[in-house]
Amino acid sequence: MALPMGIDTLKSTIGKRTGVAKSNRFAIYMNLPLVSINPTKILTNIVSGNFNPMQVFNDPRDISLLCESCSLPGRQIATNEHFTRMKAIKKTYGYLNEDVTFSFLLTGDYYMKGVFDSWQGSIVNYERGTLNYREDYTSNVVIQQLNQQNIPIYTCTLRNAFPTTVSSIELANSNDNQIARVSVTMSYDDWDDNASFAGAAIGAIASKLLG
Repeated sequence: MALPMGIDTLKSTIGKRTGVAKSNRFAIYMNLPLVSINPTKILTNIVSGNFNPMQVFNDPRDISLLCESCSLPGRQIATNEHFTRMKAIKKTYGYLNEDVTFSFLLTGDYYMKGVFDSWQGSIVNYERGTLNYREDYTSNVVIQQLNQQNIPIYTCTLRNAFPTTVSSIELANSNDNQIARVSVTMSYDDWDDNASFAGAAIGAIASKLLG
C-alpha cells in the first residue's frame, strides 16, 4: 500500500464504499437484430429428440444466463511523439476502444452458436459475396456490474455493436463430460457508462437553469 495504514483503515474504506465489487455478478442485454428461424435446424432437433417448442422464441434472458464471462471495455488515448527542445513529449490525436469478448455456454440445441451465426449472416451474404447496410446489423449491447442484491452499480453500453469473430469449437474424445463453449468478439462505434449519462443530464439541466 502507498501509505503505512493498517487493515482497519482498509476495512473502513471498503465499508464506506459499500464493500467490494465481485466480478462474478454481472448481466448483459443484447437487443438482437432480426434473427431468422432456421427450419432445417428445428427439423434436425425434432428428429434427434432435442426439440422443445420454446426454442422458437428468442428470450433475451437466455443470453444473459448463458453468458459465462465478458469484460468491461477499456479505452486508450492515442498519441504521437512530438519533439521540442530535443525532448519528446506525447500529444494526443484521438482514442482507441477495445473489442469485447463474450464466452457462452452451449446448450443441446446450440442456441448461442445459432444466434451469432445468424447475426454474422445478416452482415455478410456468403452466397452472393455482398455486404449489408450497417444500420441493419448493428445493435446496442449493455453490460452491467451487479451488487449482492443484483442491483446495477455500473452500466456500460456498447453503441452499434456487431460480432466480428465467432470462435471455433473444440471437439475431442478427451473432453469427457466437459461443457462446450463458444466465444464471440464484438466491435462497436463507441461506449459510454452510467456516469456519462448522469454527467450529460446534469449538464443539460444546468444549461437550462443558467441559460
